[in-house]
Amino acid sequence: MMQKIAKFLIILVVLTATAEGLKYLAEKPDYLTPCIAGDPSLNSCLSKNLQTLFHQWKDGIPGYNAVGSLDPLYIKRVKFSQDSSQAIAINADLQNVYMTGGSQAVVKEASYDPKHYAMKALVYVPKLRFQFDYKVKGHVIALNLNGHGSGYFEAEQALLQMEMAGRPRVTPEGAFAEVDRVKISFRDIKQFHIQLNNLFGGNKALEDSAHMLFNENWREFFEVLRPAAEQTVEGVLLDRMKKTFAYVPVSYFIKDFH
Repeated sequence: MMQKIAKFLIILVVLTATAEGLKYLAEKPDYLTPCIAGDPSLNSCLSKNLQTLFHQWKDGIPGYNAVGSLDPLYIKRVKFSQDSSQAIAINADLQNVYMTGGSQAVVKEASYDPKHYAMKALVYVPKLRFQFDYKVKGHVIALNLNGHGSGYFEAEQALLQMEMAGRPRVTPEGAFAEVDRVKISFRDIKQFHIQLNNLFGGNKALEDSAHMLFNENWREFFEVLRPAAEQTVEGVLLDRMKKTFAYVPVSYFIKDFH
């Protein structure tokens, strides 16, 4: 009887240890180099590490189901609206949004502020595409909009500023980061294109004219969509970074983040 109890306890301990082992990434991947704050090579070291978030882990983090695919990345719903008194005012409800292009992102430069536990990165994305189902009302100059259907918009050669701030969480397993804030700013894009199918209930001639207007004046149109695009990417990355740094010790990225 005592032998059976002992065997049961051994199995229980092994199972518990295994379960606990899945709570964090216990072994540092070879492609991550712990950077040191104040080191002259910090920025280039951190850039390479952050690149991991877009390339090595584009399909998720091995052994961790909470972080899914980055490319494509699914967003259930995005809503935005503008003041109707403006020349361009769009009220849109986008659903089943799929964002692609994130895995092609290149971290051009990065920095770390140890006093505020804040990281900044300049990220270049060759093409960022949002595909969705939409409902829209509003106007572009004298053109009234009231339609629904499928659509997409693309930003080419986008340069984004990413800021991430948090605080350390030291555990017996290692040093982790509680990510509190992610800020995204579109610094520049070289081209923008939008397509909204069935915008005028099947009137193809009017739809083509509207798209010509949109895409010939893409900079003004993009400025209207910029706040919603930035907030959408911020929300997605905040969730992703929270989950990532709750599982991956931040010391794999920055050795003295504590």
